[in-house]
Amino acid sequence: MQLRERLWELSDLGDEMHVGMECGTARFLFAITALKAADAAALAKDLETELLNSAAENGIELPPLESGGEGS
Repeated sequence: MQLRERLWELSDLGDEMHVGMECGTARFLFAITALKAADAAALAKDLETELLNSAAENGIELPPLESGGEGS
C-alpha cells in the first residue's frame, strides 16, 4: 500500500470522528488512527531514506528542510 492510500485512510477515519460520539467508538477510532498514523509515518520515513540514498548515489544535492518552501 502506498503512502497516499494510507493518508486517505487516515482522512476517512477523521471523517468518522465527531463531538459527542460514544466512548467505545471514540476509543476504537483513536486506537486505529494511532496505528495507521504510525504506519504512515514509518513509510514516509522509508521513502525519505530511499530518496536521500538515491540523491547521494546520483550526486544530487538536496536543499535542507529549513529552506524547503515558502513560509518556512
